[in-house]
Amino acid sequence: MAVPELSGVSLGLPSRRVMPGASEESGLTEVELHLIDLLQADGRQSFADMARATGIAEKTVRRKVARLLEDRFITIVPVTDPAMLGYESMALVCIRVGATAGDTAALANRLAALPEVDYVTCTTGRFAVQAEVMCADQAELQRVVDSEIRTLPGVADVEVLPYLRLQYQQARFSGHRPASAVSAGIRPFQLDEVDRRIIARLCLDGRAPVAALAAELEASETKIRQRISRMTEQGATRVMAIANPLRLGYRAVGWMVLRVNAGDRLTEVAEGLTRLSAVSYLVITAGRYDLLVELVCRDREELLAVVDKDIRTLRGVSESEVWLYMDLHYKPLLPSNYR
Repeated sequence: MAVPELSGVSLGLPSRRVMPGASEESGLTEVELHLIDLLQADGRQSFADMARATGIAEKTVRRKVARLLEDRFITIVPVTDPAMLGYESMALVCIRVGATAGDTAALANRLAALPEVDYVTCTTGRFAVQAEVMCADQAELQRVVDSEIRTLPGVADVEVLPYLRLQYQQARFSGHRPASAVSAGIRPFQLDEVDRRIIARLCLDGRAPVAALAAELEASETKIRQRISRMTEQGATRVMAIANPLRLGYRAVGWMVLRVNAGDRLTEVAEGLTRLSAVSYLVITAGRYDLLVELVCRDREELLAVVDKDIRTLRGVSESEVWLYMDLHYKPLLPSNYR
C-alpha cells in the first residue's frame, strides 16, 4: 500500500513516541476531560462544535486540544483493522521475567521502543509483561520474537498468542460511554484501495482537512467525505482520540484470557462478549487460549461484576484468567511502510 506524501501538517499528526504511562498524573481539568470525550466520539468534529458543546470560546478549545496533543494525553487517528495498514501477522507476546531481571518497567520501555511493538502492558498474573506485535508477515513476526524480544535483558521465557482475527475494537472510554458506543465498535471489513489510502493518510493526521485529502489522493472532496462517512457507518474505521484509560480514571483495566468448550463456536462466544460495554478489544487467538479480551472498568468492584456475572456465566466459556494492568505503554499504529 502506498502512503501519500504529506503536503503539510495539521493538528493531530501522530508520532511513534510512546504515550505516557499511568504513573504520570494527568492533571486534566473537567473541560479537558469533556473535550477528550467529544474527540473520542468523533475525532474530526470541528472546533466550533466542541466550543458549543463545552460552552467555552473556540480559541480556548483550540488551545486546549493543542495542549492535549502536544503533551500526548491523546492522539487522533483512525481505529481500523490493522490488516488495512499492511499488518497481516499479529500476536500478543506474553513474557515471563527472570528472578534477577531487576526493573520490569525498564523491560517494558525497551519493548515499547521496538518499531514492531505498539502496545506494552505490565500486569499481575503468570506473565509480568505483554507486548502486542504488528508485522507485515509471519517471517517478520518470527524474527521479532526470536531476535528482538527473547534476547532482551530480563526475559526468561515467552509465550506467543498469534491472532487469528482481531474481532472487535472499542477505544472509547472517557466520560460515560453510552450503549451506542458499543454498537459503534470496529470490526474487520474488506475495503478497496482508495479506502485504504484514505485510512493511511488519516493515520498520519486524523484531523487532516478534506480538501487536503482530496488533493493528495486526486479525488473530489465529495468522494472523500462520502467514503469516510461510509467506512464509519459500516464500522470499518472510526477517527477518534486514543488515550491511556489508566490516565482517565479507570483503575481496573486488564487482559482476560479465555478457553472455550469443545463443541462451542469461538465466533459465537466472541460476539457475546462484544455486547459488554467493558470490552474494548477482543481477539480470537491460537495457542494456549482461545480468546483475548481487554476489559476497561472504573474500579475492581465493577470489574468483578463484569467477570463474575457477565463473562464466567457466558455459554461456552470453560476457563479464564484476568491479568490486571499495573501500567501500559501505547504508540499510534501507523501504516507498516511508514514505520
